[in-house]
Amino acid sequence: MLNQLFPAILSGLLLSALALPSADWPQWRGPDRNGALTGGPALTSTWSADGPPKLWESEPIPSDDDGGHGSVVVAGGRAYLSVVWHGEELSQTRTLTDLILRTQLGYQNSASLGKELIAKIEATRESLPPTLRGAKLDEFTQKFIEENLDKKQRQIFSGFVSGRFKKGKLAIPLGDYEKLQARVEKPFTSQAEFEKWVNEQGFVDNVKTAVLAAVPPSKRVAKDTVVCLDVKSGKTLWMAKAPGEPKGRNCSSTPCVAGGRVFAMGSTHLNAVDAASGKLLWSQPLPSKGPGSSPLVVDGAVVILAGKLAAYDVVTGNQLWEQPKVSGNNSSPSAWQKDGKTVLICNSRNELAGVDLKTGAVLWTTPGGGDSTPAISGDRVVALSRDGKVGFAGYRLSTTGAEKLWNHPTDAERSQSSPVIHEGHAYLFEDGQHRCVNLESGKVAWSQMVASTITSPVVADGKIFVVMNNGNNLLVLKATPADRVELGKANVRALWIPTPSIADGKVFLRHRDRVRCYDLTAGN
Repeated sequence: MLNQLFPAILSGLLLSALALPSADWPQWRGPDRNGALTGGPALTSTWSADGPPKLWESEPIPSDDDGGHGSVVVAGGRAYLSVVWHGEELSQTRTLTDLILRTQLGYQNSASLGKELIAKIEATRESLPPTLRGAKLDEFTQKFIEENLDKKQRQIFSGFVSGRFKKGKLAIPLGDYEKLQARVEKPFTSQAEFEKWVNEQGFVDNVKTAVLAAVPPSKRVAKDTVVCLDVKSGKTLWMAKAPGEPKGRNCSSTPCVAGGRVFAMGSTHLNAVDAASGKLLWSQPLPSKGPGSSPLVVDGAVVILAGKLAAYDVVTGNQLWEQPKVSGNNSSPSAWQKDGKTVLICNSRNELAGVDLKTGAVLWTTPGGGDSTPAISGDRVVALSRDGKVGFAGYRLSTTGAEKLWNHPTDAERSQSSPVIHEGHAYLFEDGQHRCVNLESGKVAWSQMVASTITSPVVADGKIFVVMNNGNNLLVLKATPADRVELGKANVRALWIPTPSIADGKVFLRHRDRVRCYDLTAGN
């Protein structure tokens, strides 16, 4: 039920992450939640062949299916990370999980290809001669994909077709996947019961062997964890752990630091933790489990999008309101303030929405929606939509609506990259294309095709920093509408989805098994 009034706030508590020092990076997309950092020391324009100097690396911290893709935040000399920390415990039971089906047994939902195309793919796979291997098979596969799949299908299913052609007759038949799916997350009481079920399914020997080998003698478990690192040394200062559920890489939330507290969404709960000690202050169940969205703290409220939009009191954790009309799990809400009123700007599933912070009432909607986080500057907002006809769009905000100023249709594969705003221009690096667009007119200042997928750039000291090439490279460009100018590139081998976080002349990057900190100050 919607509450109209916020509970009393503790005297002297800092209520908004936006009020923290500009040298910090206290939340997803930075101090102003638009990917830009103001203030801080001058940053280098050139790198040596080895890239920026590495200052430290943390102890092991899992990622991807074992710990998600959340980004690092920095506040008050400490770095924080929200991780749903997965592990395995020995068990008498045996469980076929979605993770096993996807990573060990090669499953991908191909229903959207249609029965006719799927039948052609499978008939071609089964007819491939064993002598067709290596470069010749790659050439054959690429030709098949170009001749039979449209652009959208190629974006999503090229790997699926290539993988099945490489396995040839040894690929698991698609009909067998249907049998396996029926048992996902339905534990067998013992190894003997599991083997009995496998033997009853009519699998050929190689499929039977693969399935039996894929399911371990353990069960998957998880802890919702907040990690606190010392910014100078990378030493772990504390870890706050709470019960969680194994939800895999869907749990990719970035925490928010405000008023001496860390607000973090785990697999099952929104947790408030004391930033100094790691003490759990309060915990509230999430509307939907396993979100990739990140919390926003503004005007005494913690706002989250986990299945539906909801707000909680920063001090007590009491829910203030819930708004099911604004839905999603990956886009993070932003805040726009005008004449004393705060409006939440949210990419919902199928529309861009403005929501009253005090009541949770939807003030307006406009076509769009998707997984990227809107970026705001003044009364302008830019957002990437999953609706290809809307694509990358710019709007003029008011308390009663969002007037579309321009848009560039973008048929992106995932539409999850978030834009950044700098000096009257918006930058978007999405789905193989980098572009700079005038914030007012929408005129494209420059555009270039570049191999990239989900990647959200950040701006500091007039430079754009972005992780590229599946995380292998950290790229720095000049933040200018004149042209796309690369200043440097470093081989850092970071994760490919988390955004860089910049604070006090340092960049913090999430790697597959830890966090690393690099020096960006001028002169290095």
